[in-house]
Amino acid sequence: MIKHTDNNAPLDYQNATVKLSATEKYKFKNLRLKHTYLRKYNFTSIVLIFFICSIFGWLWEVLFHIITEGSFVNRGMLFGPWLPIYGFGGVLSLLIPKKISKNPINTFIIIAVISSVMEYATSWFFEYIKGVRWWDYSEYIFNINGRICLYGAVFFGFCGCFCIYILGPMLDDIIKKLPQKIILFLCIGFLFVFCFDLIYSNFKPNIGEGITYYSKSYIACNIDDFIAP
Repeated sequence: MIKHTDNNAPLDYQNATVKLSATEKYKFKNLRLKHTYLRKYNFTSIVLIFFICSIFGWLWEVLFHIITEGSFVNRGMLFGPWLPIYGFGGVLSLLIPKKISKNPINTFIIIAVISSVMEYATSWFFEYIKGVRWWDYSEYIFNINGRICLYGAVFFGFCGCFCIYILGPMLDDIIKKLPQKIILFLCIGFLFVFCFDLIYSNFKPNIGEGITYYSKSYIACNIDDFIAP
C-alpha cells in the first residue's frame, strides 16, 4: 500500500510502501541495474579502475600458481604487483558501447573475442622483441599456438561482464566519494611508479622459472646456453 492522498503532490517513493507484482519487481530491478552500469566514467575513475583490475589480475595469477604449483612467483614482465593486460581488459570492457552492453550475451562474446586478440598480439609482440613468452597454453585444449585458448577466452569474457555490471559501477561509486585531492594523489602516485616499472622492466624484464617460457627460435639461437657443460 502507498500512504499518499494528494494526487497532485509529488510521491515520495523512498518513504512510500509500494506493493508490486512479480513482473513489476523484475522491471524495477532491471531498471535499477541499467541505471547502475549505463554510466560515463571520468578519467580518474578509469585510471584507478585500470590499476585495481591490474592488481586483482596479479593476485589471481599468483594465487593460482601457489595452489597449482605450491610456490610463490611474481607473475608478469613487470616487478610491481600488477598485470596490465587485466587492467586494459577491464577498462576496454567499460568502454563498450551501451547498446551492446545492454545484451549480456553479446557483451560476453565481444569481450572474449577482443581479449583473445589482445592476448595473442601481446604474446607475439613480447616473444618477438624478448625471445620469451610470459604464458603458454600449449597444454590446454583448443589453443592457438599456445598463445590463447578457449579457457582463457571464457575466463576473460566472464571477468569483463563482471567488471561492466558489478565491479566497475561499485568502484566508480567508491572513487567518487573520495576527496578530489586523494583521487589525484592516487592517480599520480600509481602512474609514476607504474611508468618507472615499465622503463626498468624494458631493460631488465622479470623472467625465470614459472614466469617465462623460452621460444624455440630463441633456444635455437642460444643453444650453448641450454647445454650443460
